[in-house]
Amino acid sequence: MAHILILEPDHLLAGSLKFYFANAKHTVSAHTDPQLALTAADARTPDVVIAELQLAGRSGAEFLYEFRSYADWQEIPIIIFTNLHPEQMISYQDVIKDLNVFVCIYKTQTDMSQLLTAVEQALPIHAEI
Repeated sequence: MAHILILEPDHLLAGSLKFYFANAKHTVSAHTDPQLALTAADARTPDVVIAELQLAGRSGAEFLYEFRSYADWQEIPIIIFTNLHPEQMISYQDVIKDLNVFVCIYKTQTDMSQLLTAVEQALPIHAEI
């Protein structure tokens, strides 16, 4: 069982993700606000982070850079789960490399089971550290 931190601006999707991962026996902290997500991570360190890059008022990249700025969170796997089309993600290649992102997933081409598979693949990497 892993603890998953989700940063998703869509309240309905955040709730659906939380419900789905809880049914898969994971604990979940789902947030629509980046600052609340950081506060939650400080209260309980996640085993994996799932984040959207498109946020209101602040970019997901800014959140992820701040997240990675904490020494204890350097190796936590990050999954970008975004509405940005793969062609749009080209402009984020440096961000993805700098932040050591595990995988980027395009929401409209992914179902919940594929996202769960990505989380489960990321977890052994974190467990080895």
